[in-house]
Amino acid sequence: MLIRQLAAHAGDRRDLPPPYYRNRNVRWAIDLDGDGRPRGGRLVDLSTAESKSGVPLDTPYVQRSGTGSLPFLLTDTLQYVLAMPKDDSDKQRADARRRAEDFAELVYRWAKDEPLAEPVVRFLRRDALSELEIPDQAKPSDVVAIRTDQGWVHALPSAVQVWGQIVRERKSAAGGLGICLSCGEGGPLLATIPEPVKPGGIPVAGGRGRDAQLVSINKTAQGRGGITQLANTPLCDTCGGQAMSALNALLADRQHHYRGADSVLVWWLRRPAPFSLLGAVRDAQPQDVNGIIEQVHLPPARRADWLSHNDFYAVTLSANQSRVVIRDWVDVPLFELCEHLDKWFGDHEMADLWEDGAQRVALWRMAAALGRYGKQGYVRDTAPRSAERDLMAAALRGTPLPTHLLARLIQRVRADNRVDLPRAALLRLLLVRADPAMKEILLEHLNLDTRDPAYLCGRVFAVLEDIQRTALDNINTTIGDKFFGAAMARPLPVLTMLRKNATGHLRRLRGSRKAAGIALDKRLDEIFQKFAAELPATLDLAGQGRFVLGYHQQRSADREAARAAAAARKAAAPESA
Repeated sequence: MLIRQLAAHAGDRRDLPPPYYRNRNVRWAIDLDGDGRPRGGRLVDLSTAESKSGVPLDTPYVQRSGTGSLPFLLTDTLQYVLAMPKDDSDKQRADARRRAEDFAELVYRWAKDEPLAEPVVRFLRRDALSELEIPDQAKPSDVVAIRTDQGWVHALPSAVQVWGQIVRERKSAAGGLGICLSCGEGGPLLATIPEPVKPGGIPVAGGRGRDAQLVSINKTAQGRGGITQLANTPLCDTCGGQAMSALNALLADRQHHYRGADSVLVWWLRRPAPFSLLGAVRDAQPQDVNGIIEQVHLPPARRADWLSHNDFYAVTLSANQSRVVIRDWVDVPLFELCEHLDKWFGDHEMADLWEDGAQRVALWRMAAALGRYGKQGYVRDTAPRSAERDLMAAALRGTPLPTHLLARLIQRVRADNRVDLPRAALLRLLLVRADPAMKEILLEHLNLDTRDPAYLCGRVFAVLEDIQRTALDNINTTIGDKFFGAAMARPLPVLTMLRKNATGHLRRLRGSRKAAGIALDKRLDEIFQKFAAELPATLDLAGQGRFVLGYHQQRSADREAARAAAAARKAAAPESA
């Protein structure tokens, strides 16, 4: 269960704020002396050139709903602390005074058993607003904190304790008594979860978003049996508070979340591992990938200790207004996840035009390959918004990808007339995951033995293109530029025509570059001899994908052979000299 595992993770962390505190930017400070008088008679501006919104501090916070006055203890907005109205109307002035009175009553409650509260109490019992100069740039929504000789008063242990009691009273009043669904303990239950997901924690279209609740049932139509709030999801304040505190901490930790276009994946382990598992998928750094694959193939007795009795958890979140949408939940043993990642890299490894050997491709590059290719590379925000989420889910679960991605990728290859490493790797992944038998045909390198017609057609096109490039200098438009898309869909008429045209190029090569012409002619004949029947007249989407892979891998093999020959000539040159 998500809440239970988040609460357990919170117990293992030492960097979380106190219960019902949130790390927020505090713009202003009220510095009080021992008599409760503001030092300097003005608000202290905490903003800097690097952080114009102030300094980040762990301060009391719960989500405020409705239009009522619900102050936070000792740290709040200028509207609550100094009765600063939103505008000059009588209504807003009266509303600000009411909120400031409620804020002061909260402070007085805390101060009853706290001797260090005396300066704050003296300050509030005087006309605080008249003693302070408020800068023109200050806004009613700016957060202000109070500081005395003992430091930030909201950080005192007594403030943490009292604020916890206040929140539990507010949030548990309608929850009643019962058994917590997460920990199984009996006691007071929450009516609503106190802390929401922070604004900006989940990507939203066109903005930063706002506070979003993980569980929100405020209409009878939404609740089972017409029951609202947490009645169908009973949670105690400890589990509810700890779970949300852990979730917000993970969302703020770059090592433990992965942001997509419209969602964010948050992950954690029962016990720590020496590297980022999702970082290995996203960026495909060799040291991280090799560390995972090595562990999978070791005998059990030789595997690392961090793999044993360890579990991997991940939740994918998106936002719908002020509610969190749970897109996916993964809860698997860590070794099983490593097996899935080993399979992920094995299913998409691909030969490259520019590097020798099979290459592993970063997930974000494969997602970008589903978008449009322009003069500067893949155009941002042209890939499907769900692409990274779909790819990550397939990587973590070891499952096939959505079928619509193959159609999208084929469409982009034809439209852009471009095949590169990310697109070839993604094509192999899509085809192998859809039909595991394809792994015998679609290797990570050129398959010289297969007789698959679609794959062979792609190889033929690559050799025909090489013949044209070798025979002609300074070509403005290659056969790839003109006929690649047509050949993918209708190989029989296109390849028949191109092979006939290649006869002239081969004749020219016999006069100028005889050895190259003979080698290319032989290679073309060898491929045609592998066809068991006539070339296919048309190819379906999967066939077009195999065509593209045959084309790409033939080109990659030819270039790798050319690099090896050049290196051999270079090595032999000093000996002959």
